[in-house]
Amino acid sequence: MACIDSVGSAHSDAVNVVSSSGGIVYTGSADGKIKHDSSVNALGLTPDGAGLASCGGGGVILVWERRDDGGDDEEMNFFVACCLKGHKGAVLSLVCVSDGLVTDL
Repeated sequence: MACIDSVGSAHSDAVNVVSSSGGIVYTGSADGKIKHDSSVNALGLTPDGAGLASCGGGGVILVWERRDDGGDDEEMNFFVACCLKGHKGAVLSLVCVSDGLVTDL
């Protein structure tokens, strides 16, 4: 295995989670860059690659959808499609399945 690129300054705090699909790497941290108030504990990619879910210490799950701006894949844009707030404590893990999410407290 070889490192073919670096995300250098992508985060200002420790990276807690890394996920990849289709040659693209997604990362989550405690720096708030993906709109969580606390650390990001897990990322889940939808089976079709068009969506992403992130969860964190604040008990919130953000569901993201890819915005197709007609550009290339060098810079993908995602927007928050919905915010799920039903958990009373930190959400520690999640996985996207064909028609929903499975989480763990």
